[in-house]
Amino acid sequence: MLDGTDRRLVAAAADGLLPLPPERLLALQVLIAEEGEPAMVARAEAALARMEPRWLAAFVAHEAGERELAYLGRHHRHPAVVAAVLRRRDVPRELLAELAGVLSPELQEILILRQDAIVEAPAILDALERNPRLGPGVGRRIGEYREHLVPVPGRVRHEVPAELEEELDEEDLAAIEEARRAAPQGELDETTGLTEGQIRSLPVPVRIKLARRASRTLRGILVRDLNQSVARAALNGSQLTEDELEQIASSRAVIEDVLLEIARRREWVTKYRVVLALVRNPKTPVAIAVRLVSRLGVRDLKTLGRDRNVSDPVRATAARLYKIKSH
Repeated sequence: MLDGTDRRLVAAAADGLLPLPPERLLALQVLIAEEGEPAMVARAEAALARMEPRWLAAFVAHEAGERELAYLGRHHRHPAVVAAVLRRRDVPRELLAELAGVLSPELQEILILRQDAIVEAPAILDALERNPRLGPGVGRRIGEYREHLVPVPGRVRHEVPAELEEELDEEDLAAIEEARRAAPQGELDETTGLTEGQIRSLPVPVRIKLARRASRTLRGILVRDLNQSVARAALNGSQLTEDELEQIASSRAVIEDVLLEIARRREWVTKYRVVLALVRNPKTPVAIAVRLVSRLGVRDLKTLGRDRNVSDPVRATAARLYKIKSH
């Protein structure tokens, strides 16, 4: 494809200097890196390696074609870029299996959540197991997935634990079995043997019942439910640890009502990390976040006063309080 092209144009493209839209120029650089003559390959590779990782990650998430996706997955080592590759729903499964053997423990945590890909390509699990830096949590998940996502033929189906079954009637159990037949998608809850997508397909009354005695994983799924009753049941159904509360309070995946409920509970907003998570979460209603800013220490006020990810009123309040408290 590059034969006969003016060498000066190829060199300008390789260096990223042609006046083209960034996404078109990047695609051309990848083409040169894969099919150009050695000198141009080296120039294109060097220019691609210098590109701003956050922009590249956004390109991978929304614009990259299969060629660019494969190239950046194999050749770019910045965690944000690789993470974007791993999260793409249409990423080639063979590429995931190839990457699985070399990923860092942090990136393994992202890949292991791709149950949809693992069901289609169990070789991903084999490659992860061969990774010399396999994380202990990922190793445990691999065993769970072999049990539930890629079961050995003839293995008995997963049974709902007795403590959960006490909450359910025959109709509820039938709904769970029907959900089990749906394609797995998202995080796996080991207690029910259902993935996040399967759990979300359950009727609302069943999800509420499951929330009452949910495991930590199941609580984490149900508290992100878009149904207010389900999310609140998950929030109030069990004794939450401070780590869980902090994680929920910082999540942008929960509905606003969950954040409001945390902010209303006196015993929860006495925990500093929970308050900080609420204030920093852009989904927390501005009035609540501004009210909680006064509970923060000087160091966090200073950081928050410069944080462009929070609203202007929160940032301004933090900056004002920092000036008062630091003198």
